[in-house]
Amino acid sequence: MVDGAGFEPAASTMPTWLSLDSDALESFRDFLRVNRRLEESTIKETIQDVRRFLKMSSYVVNYENIKQYLATYIKKAPKTYNSQITSLRRFVRDFLGQSDLIMSFKMAPVDECRYYEDLPSREQLRKGFHGLNDIRARAIYLFTASTGLRKGEILGLLKSQIDMESRAVIANHFTRKKRSGITFYNDEAAEWLEKYQSQREDGSGKLFVISDRQWRRIWLSASEAANARITSKVLRAWFSTELGELGVPDRFVDVFQGRAPRSILAKHYTGKGLERLKRIYEKANLRIFGKL
Repeated sequence: MVDGAGFEPAASTMPTWLSLDSDALESFRDFLRVNRRLEESTIKETIQDVRRFLKMSSYVVNYENIKQYLATYIKKAPKTYNSQITSLRRFVRDFLGQSDLIMSFKMAPVDECRYYEDLPSREQLRKGFHGLNDIRARAIYLFTASTGLRKGEILGLLKSQIDMESRAVIANHFTRKKRSGITFYNDEAAEWLEKYQSQREDGSGKLFVISDRQWRRIWLSASEAANARITSKVLRAWFSTELGELGVPDRFVDVFQGRAPRSILAKHYTGKGLERLKRIYEKANLRIFGKL
C-alpha cells in the first residue's frame, strides 16, 4: 500500500514521496472513524477531497503534487481552499505521518465580514418562502431562519430535543470544532412544523426526514423565487445579523448559535437560565412576515 514509511508516525528521516494504491482510502476511512472519531458527514467530505487529490496525483503523494492540487483552489473562496488543506492534513500529516510534506501550506485568511454582505431582504425571504410548494420545505425554511442552526444540526435533531411548548431547541451536540447552542424557533416556524409533524407517517425519531437532493431543492427553489441567494448558511448569517440589529447582545447570539463555551451553555440548559434565554429571544421578536 505504501512505498516507504507505511502508516506509522513520521520518523526523523522520511521519504519525500509515497506511492499508494486504492486500498489506502479504506484504511484512511477507518483511521478517521476510529482514531479521530470524526462524524460520518466529516469523514465523507474528507474522503471525497482526498480521493480527488489522489486521482489528480496518480496516487503519488509528494510536495509538488500537493502544491499543484492546492493551486487549483487558489482562486476559490478562502473557506473552500482551507477545507482542502484540512482534509490533506488529516491524510498526509495525521494518517501517513508525513507532516513535512504539508506543513508549509498555510490557511488562507478569512474575512468573516464578507459572510454578512448582501444578505437577502425580508421581502426576498418572503418570496423565497412562497417559492416552496410543500409543507416540509416550508417548515425547514422557517425553522432554519428562526433558529440560526447549521444544516448538520438541523438534520441531526431528534423530536426529543424539541420542547414544543416553549419552542426551545437543545441539541446538546458537541464536537472538537462545533457545538450546538440553545436556541428557539418562532411562531411562524411553529405553525408549519406542527403541520409537517401531523402529516408524517415515517415513524422516525428525527425532527426532519429529508434526502440531500430534497434539501438542495429547497434552497434552489427559494433562491429562484427570491432572485437572491438563499441557503441554510445565508439564513444562519441573517439570523445573527438580524438579532444584533434588534438589540440582542452578542453574548446571547453566541449562545443561540453555539459559539459560547460549553460551561456557559450548561448554565442555560434548564430552569431560570433557559427561561431567561427565552425572554431574550421572544423580546427580539425575530420574524420574516412582520411584527406581532
